[in-house]
Amino acid sequence: MADDKSKVKEDRKLVASGETYEVTAFAKKYGIPPSEAATIIKRYGPSRKKLDAHMASRNA
Repeated sequence: MADDKSKVKEDRKLVASGETYEVTAFAKKYGIPPSEAATIIKRYGPSRKKLDAHMASRNA
């Protein structure tokens, strides 16, 4: 699915699990393998806020 450039603000709040570059960027941000990042995104949903909260609690 192509990104809708008219919804940039809303789009930035989500991680598109179908987009390899977004999963890779999330994985790189937290120093985890892309396969683990994809699993986390699938489990906790695409919300960057929820994903960041999960990763923060995981590293605490």
